[in-house]
Amino acid sequence: MAGLHDYVESLALRAGQGRSTDEAVLALFMAGLLQPRNIPCVNELTATHIASVRRALNKWIDSGDRDRDRISRRASDGNYTESALDEAYSEAEKVSNRRTSKAKVAFDRIGAELSGTAPSTRGEIKTAEEKAYLSAAQLRPSLWGDDDEGERANIWDTGLTPLDASIFRNECQICASRTKHFAGSLIGQREILRSACFCEINRARAIGGSISMLVASVRDAAHADPGDSFARAAVQLIANTAFRFPLRDIAKISPDRPTSVAACTLFFLHDCRLLKSAAATLMQLAIWKIESAKDTSVVVSAARAMDEVLHKPSLLRSADGIGVLLALDGTLESDELLRSHSAHCHSSCIDHVYASAIRHGS
Repeated sequence: MAGLHDYVESLALRAGQGRSTDEAVLALFMAGLLQPRNIPCVNELTATHIASVRRALNKWIDSGDRDRDRISRRASDGNYTESALDEAYSEAEKVSNRRTSKAKVAFDRIGAELSGTAPSTRGEIKTAEEKAYLSAAQLRPSLWGDDDEGERANIWDTGLTPLDASIFRNECQICASRTKHFAGSLIGQREILRSACFCEINRARAIGGSISMLVASVRDAAHADPGDSFARAAVQLIANTAFRFPLRDIAKISPDRPTSVAACTLFFLHDCRLLKSAAATLMQLAIWKIESAKDTSVVVSAARAMDEVLHKPSLLRSADGIGVLLALDGTLESDELLRSHSAHCHSSCIDHVYASAIRHGS
């Protein structure tokens, strides 16, 4: 019952620091304080935690992005007349122009230099931002054109085939069936979250959060110290995967901002191919980091030992501690995913076990 005791102690600590309940729940969720693998039995506290995480994520979705909502309203209620779409596209252009900050341009340049790729122009970055906002507003931009997505995925401007190209070659039918809307739109995020079990949500948090945190940290380390051989090698590996794009962007998740886990979790939840690529990348870098490790077994054994002995409530007091716990979970979840070859639900999922227990009155 240690996991449940840690959870109660940590919730009291976080909620007592002047934070809202939802913010406290997301902090505990980010740190993985109540893991499906560590829950000895399904009980009311387990169910309450799952419901609290879902509520906090839904509130994050519903809180909305003012810019996205303003763009959406231009073509609301199915008003896709030419004038309405023109207004929506014009609004998206204004937003993207404002959001394309000097920092975004600087990070793109740094990431490009470190990975040996061509930096984007400010105009290209702005266009990508505009596309993202139009997608989130449930509008398909005409400026996307008819480029062959498959060809772009196979050969990049480096002239190399991405290391994870085979992972992205075929679409996952389970992921594809979860929403008919753009995954980043408000309705798309709601539908994906509703259809996912807690095990899947937790895995998206652990692996997605870990890779996002790692990409930013090795990029910054390589930039700060050109002699850091591990950081340089890590950047080169990441640059040949789908994560070359966050390598050139502002960090999306930070342990000192636990609410940032919401956007990260929802992003990785919509496509399990991202999780498979992230898991393979995380484990490869872990092997490189531990010089004595010849395979993942050493890495996983060390992670499991740490998971058993760490006093998690103490680590939750600092951003560094939350980061350690998130990285630890990322390793363990990556190992499980790579061994099972599936990022989706299974018969022992705690969501299903609890629902079955309720149905049978136990």
